[in-house]
Amino acid sequence: MKNILLPTDFSANSLNAIDYAMRFFANWTCNFYILNVQKVSEYISDDLISGSKTDTIYDSIVTDNKRLIIQLVKKLSKQYKSQSYTFHGLFDYDDFVSAVDQAVKFHSIDLIIMGTNGATGAKEVIFGSNTLQIVRNIACPTITIPENYTYTNIKSTLFSTKYCEDFSFEGIKIFKEMLNMHQCELNVLEIDDDAIITSVKEDNECLRALFTEYPYTYYRLQTIPGLIAVNTATQLLKVDLHAVFIEKETFLERLMFGSDSSQLVYRTLIPLLFLHR
Repeated sequence: MKNILLPTDFSANSLNAIDYAMRFFANWTCNFYILNVQKVSEYISDDLISGSKTDTIYDSIVTDNKRLIIQLVKKLSKQYKSQSYTFHGLFDYDDFVSAVDQAVKFHSIDLIIMGTNGATGAKEVIFGSNTLQIVRNIACPTITIPENYTYTNIKSTLFSTKYCEDFSFEGIKIFKEMLNMHQCELNVLEIDDDAIITSVKEDNECLRALFTEYPYTYYRLQTIPGLIAVNTATQLLKVDLHAVFIEKETFLERLMFGSDSSQLVYRTLIPLLFLHR
């Protein structure tokens, strides 16, 4: 059984990520934790005025959001009653990253799934920024879903990396479980500093050790800027899910969070699975 955390602000973007999760884990037994986080800074004076005299500020803030969580849990439970899913509603009154971190630890979360977007409305911008912070700061595998992305069956996956130091046998377990779950093909892309995609006969020992039990097609890509390279590879290979390790001081960390910090997260064309050591 998997414990999956689904943060939501009830925006279309976050609800689309929840829909993706429902379809991704079809026919598997899962606990889904629907989390909403509220901060005082997001609370406006009109809400205070409309509250009952007997209400505390906290009560006034949480009432509507708790109601929305309950409604969403009921809706999902009814919609997916044929699946082996269990839904739990969570509410926290905290900093978003801290709230997610606490939920991950307390509920033994195996995976976080949440949406990203290109920054539209104010709420969407805030939620998208939170996604970036989760990927950076929470040591839990996270799938980010591009805005308006429609789920398609996982037929082809991509794992991309640069150095053997990026690899982790423990950290990649959940990706291997996904490969087994969807019985999909695996492509491995090694990015070289020295931008052309070329198939080569010989990969390195680290990769072979990492995917001993999984047949894969190996590619090597040279001199193309990171985002262009990744999007080119995912389109040419018709990939449905892209997995990367995210670690401080690694190549992919600098690629994603350097001067163009949000480019890969916000402009990727397909769902991204961020893995941690």
